[in-house]
Amino acid sequence: MKKRLLLSCLLISLLGILVPGQINASAPAKADPRKPEPVVIYKVTVDGKVTKTVTNMPLIHRASMSPSGRFVYGERIGYGKADRTIPYLYDMQTKKLTQLSGYGKWSPKQDALYVRENGGIVKLSLPNGTKTVLVPAAAQYPVLDFSVSPDEQYMAFTRMDMLSSNTKVSAHLILQHLPTLKMKKNDQYEWRDVTDEEMYYWLPNSKKLFYKTHTAYRELDLPTGLKYDHKMTRFPTYSNDMKYRYMDTYTEEYMLELATGKKINLKDPVFVESSFDKIVWSPSGHQMAVEKHLHISNSQEAYMVIQTCQQVTKCSYPFGSPEKGMPGYYDLSDNHRIIGWAKDGKSYYVADLASIHYTDFPLEKLGPFNNVIELR
Repeated sequence: MKKRLLLSCLLISLLGILVPGQINASAPAKADPRKPEPVVIYKVTVDGKVTKTVTNMPLIHRASMSPSGRFVYGERIGYGKADRTIPYLYDMQTKKLTQLSGYGKWSPKQDALYVRENGGIVKLSLPNGTKTVLVPAAAQYPVLDFSVSPDEQYMAFTRMDMLSSNTKVSAHLILQHLPTLKMKKNDQYEWRDVTDEEMYYWLPNSKKLFYKTHTAYRELDLPTGLKYDHKMTRFPTYSNDMKYRYMDTYTEEYMLELATGKKINLKDPVFVESSFDKIVWSPSGHQMAVEKHLHISNSQEAYMVIQTCQQVTKCSYPFGSPEKGMPGYYDLSDNHRIIGWAKDGKSYYVADLASIHYTDFPLEKLGPFNNVIELR
């Protein structure tokens, strides 16, 4: 996992306690002998200081940090053809890794995990693990995916009508008002069946929801209920103060200043083949942590670097600058990912995860384009 690692690093101390028996958990996971190296988590401050902690999480391929920085949600892809992707919860204080009953996403504001369980959705309040059923399970009408609004007033989720003979309208978009748990169906469409893509994006002010259908990116305006289809290649992304929107076209990459309409060019003057692969905005303002994709000249290798941007045009490389001969790390092979910001917006977290490179999986686990096939 760390063969070509060019990063350096440190840790974070956090508080709390988890009661595994209250979250339908199995025994703590054991390390896989093929990949004994544990997951390392780095805390990066906006002024460039990097600290690290070594966890007891082996072979986690995806991760996200809870708002307080105490808990990590992770997913481990099964290595056998019939092995499913398994969701886990890790407590940074007790160092316990616990298998969950379903796939989860963090609350935007608190240490609560929303979990898709048996075709429904439950909320796990941590650290005590209290479970609240939000969307009851229904075998013929299961939840496929969901997303909670930034203000935590609404949850959008999609249920599949298993009895429908028309796939073009079998996916139903439902909004649930979380304070009252009341639900309303807002759309019917054809589901886009992709395993590891984000299917929803909320505007930071929670007034608009973007979601993927089989053929388009659709926008739902909550105040009016109106829907619009867009021809986009990826979701929009806005700073949390709603001052900037990131734009990526085939010919341009820029930050749009919403108040003035000014374009701020983001094309790298050194590496022509580069783009922002992922932007994680600070909880407030418009600071951002960025995973930047690079193609080095005369090389077929895909690299990633991580940037901290205190302002849109003021970015630094906390793990080494490619402009100084440090190209970063191999995409997916080293698999370093930004997993969230600290609640105060003064630092963010990066995890050194297990490789998702196709060479780390048996041929039976791969698709026709060497993509890793997951069972979820």
